[in-house]
Amino acid sequence: MSKIPYVFLAMPHEFLTWDFLDDPIMMHFIVWMMKRISPEPSFIPLKGEGKQLYLEPFEFMFGRETSALAAGISLKNARTRVKQLIGLGYIKKVASKGASTYSVYSLEVGALRQVVNGRQIGQQSGQQMGQRTGHNLEAQIPNPKCIKETSNVSAKFVDRTPFSDQQRSDLQGLLAYCQDKELRISERALRRWIRLYESERIIDHLSLLLDNLDGIKKQEAWLEVALKENYSRQNSNIQENRRFAEDFAKSNDWSDLKITQSYCCHSPSSKDYPFKLPPEAFREMLTDCYRQYHQDSEGAHGI
Repeated sequence: MSKIPYVFLAMPHEFLTWDFLDDPIMMHFIVWMMKRISPEPSFIPLKGEGKQLYLEPFEFMFGRETSALAAGISLKNARTRVKQLIGLGYIKKVASKGASTYSVYSLEVGALRQVVNGRQIGQQSGQQMGQRTGHNLEAQIPNPKCIKETSNVSAKFVDRTPFSDQQRSDLQGLLAYCQDKELRISERALRRWIRLYESERIIDHLSLLLDNLDGIKKQEAWLEVALKENYSRQNSNIQENRRFAEDFAKSNDWSDLKITQSYCCHSPSSKDYPFKLPPEAFREMLTDCYRQYHQDSEGAHGI
């Protein structure tokens, strides 16, 4: 048979890499998008308006909440994936079309691998993701105030992923930093963390890892937990709250307050306060304990 006897969805090669497949939300959106793209012109009826929207080949309509619902993802995730695909150069917004309730986007077919006379043209096998987007492939190190001593390090080539431009820049900078410091952190882990956390949070925890390197055997596993629990913020809180407790106890001659490395304890009231608490909450609780203790003490002595 010369033709396939069934209808199927043809997915561009660029969307079948592991960087996309490892992002199920992105794949939900891409499958929804590809089902609505046609190589032929089409008319889409506009609900409640009695009119039709004319779409050029490879254009599709994104209808805010209805499109997100049809794709099986949240509206926020749908908007994020649209921005990522635009940043990667795979789609663009059609400025001449759209309304308050919908937008029209076009698939950038020039950014995809194509077949002409049985031969693939366009991107080469080693450049499968977004080479026509015009982004700089050289290492882009984040703010030098955050990461230092990386100017002489060449970050290895990073395939483009469904990231924003800033996330992609952060990834290259973090790879260069880990390479320079000889940290055993995989690129796969960095990609996952960049999706979950701000780059400053990752940088802070890499610095914390370096400060405790001798006592940590599994660096990546430790960092996974540290990022989730936000060790860097807790460490900062511990130092700040311990200083406040020591100064407060000294200035108020509060001898009943016992201070350890990780918390302070008021024995008469059986209350303890971990230093990892947010500083404002810690100060409020500690001062309230002091006031209540002194009021109770003064009342007991008839003062």
